[in-house]
Amino acid sequence: MRAKKYTNTKKLSISNKKVSVPPPSGYHWMEEQGRYYLMEGDYKSHSGAVEEATFKTATHSQKT
Repeated sequence: MRAKKYTNTKKLSISNKKVSVPPPSGYHWMEEQGRYYLMEGDYKSHSGAVEEATFKTATHSQKT
């Protein structure tokens, strides 16, 4: 069996624009090593807890 050759098929274009997302009701965001996780319970200030998660926006490449 031959290994498939990887081809760079970049489908997303990451922009510098950011958007802040509040958690759903009854949950809060936790940040660990640059990743966000949802945890049950309302937000209370403690290690790793953030009020809103911040994400970069992206767009799909346009096929012509």
